[in-house]
Amino acid sequence: MKGVDRYAVAVVAVAAATLLTFAIQPWMGRSFSMLFFPAVLVTALYGGYPPALVATVLATLSLAYFFIPPLHSFARIGVDDAIRLGVFNLVALSTAILSGARRRAEVAQQQTLVGLRAALDTLQKVSGWPLVIGSDTAASTQNVLRHGAKAVGATSVMGVWESEEEPWIYSAAADSSTQCSHRYAPADVTPIVSPDLEGATLLLPDGAAGTSVLVKRGDRLVVTSGEAFHPRLREHMPGGPIASAAFRTENLSGRVYFGGLASVTADGVPALEVVAREIGNSLDHLHVAERIRELALRDDRLRVSRDLHDGVLQALTGIRLELQNLAEDCARQPETQNRLLAAERALATEQRELRRFIEGLKPAVAPQTDAGILASTLGELTSRLSIEWKTPIAIRVAPPELTVGDALDQPLRLMVHEAVINALKHGHPSRVAVTVEAADSRLSLTVTDDGRGFPFRGRLDHEALLRSDAAPVSLRDRVAALNGRIAIDSGARGARVEITLPVA
Repeated sequence: MKGVDRYAVAVVAVAAATLLTFAIQPWMGRSFSMLFFPAVLVTALYGGYPPALVATVLATLSLAYFFIPPLHSFARIGVDDAIRLGVFNLVALSTAILSGARRRAEVAQQQTLVGLRAALDTLQKVSGWPLVIGSDTAASTQNVLRHGAKAVGATSVMGVWESEEEPWIYSAAADSSTQCSHRYAPADVTPIVSPDLEGATLLLPDGAAGTSVLVKRGDRLVVTSGEAFHPRLREHMPGGPIASAAFRTENLSGRVYFGGLASVTADGVPALEVVAREIGNSLDHLHVAERIRELALRDDRLRVSRDLHDGVLQALTGIRLELQNLAEDCARQPETQNRLLAAERALATEQRELRRFIEGLKPAVAPQTDAGILASTLGELTSRLSIEWKTPIAIRVAPPELTVGDALDQPLRLMVHEAVINALKHGHPSRVAVTVEAADSRLSLTVTDDGRGFPFRGRLDHEALLRSDAAPVSLRDRVAALNGRIAIDSGARGARVEITLPVA
């Protein structure tokens, strides 16, 4: 009840008591104060202590002026009447104090019930939190964000976080139909929020950049100015009300943005903060699980590299030595000797490739550098395959001096090797052509042949190949692991495999 209305209750209650006392005065005798006690009590219940005090004063004045002789005058009030008025004031004030205390207790009880109801709503919203430990970290992250958005009634959500162990800032955003993930260098998106807003819960009623921001300070919302998110992060959030809460875990720190809210009020802040903390804990679990998987993968790669080096590589060395001995014994048979020497050279080449593969399995101990001129390494590979399969294989790299980093060098050679082998083995072509071109931060690999093609006819793009499972599975998986795309044209006169890879 507003302040003016509370005092109006005091005036109305005393006026009503006065009129009713006038009406029943002939039957009351000298008990004039009988109806004024309820007036003070009603005022205390609905208005609180100050309006009740005003009602007590007005009631005392009304009694003294209208009902205690001499009427319509405050002069010459008798001792008995003065005592009667004093007792009335004492009882009325005591009643006002007790009623005001009761009123405050009721208000506090109502506020406690509202808080408990809000806490219960928050617990219901975060109940059934999804299990986040899965093999696909990106999918698990999106699942957590979508569940958090649903818990607070948002249509879109974005999480931004970083770890002290990594020099990157990660973000993931999702709405009803799309999702995206990004990794930024810290200089690209810092500061995420204005320094004076860091760690605070933020409410943006209209969601526009550069507008006033409601910041939670204690139990109140304070209007302030500042940037609630970096412009590059703002691109991933829709218009309309936005709320944001920060989180900090053992390994991560960041904040969550909720968009598309029906309204932005202080009542929803507790739920926002609880959901943001749950999202942060889930992201922390995913971060730890990913680190454990990386360590396990590193151990597996080391084990495989040792097994290959001590097993297969040594066996190949023994076979090479045996072939060399056989070639020496067949010196009088040139044709047989040449075939044995060709087989020995092929084994030597495969040994070099296997050694490269083993080195690639080992964890990097120094910053990655360029692996060398691509045209030279691919030229050696296609020359060897051409000799082994007795089929011309042309190679073109543009630009000729193109180089790629260690992270792409070995996968690219393996892709070329597999694509060419597939064409030679299944298409039986008379010639094969390999083209590698770099442009606009992307690398394109094209392998064409004039053989019998694939079992299907026509063109299948990346999505169609995934649905039909028509492409060579291992080649498709290599491309997908590098976030690339593959497409295949197949006909009676040959096939064309097109691979596009992003280049950092």
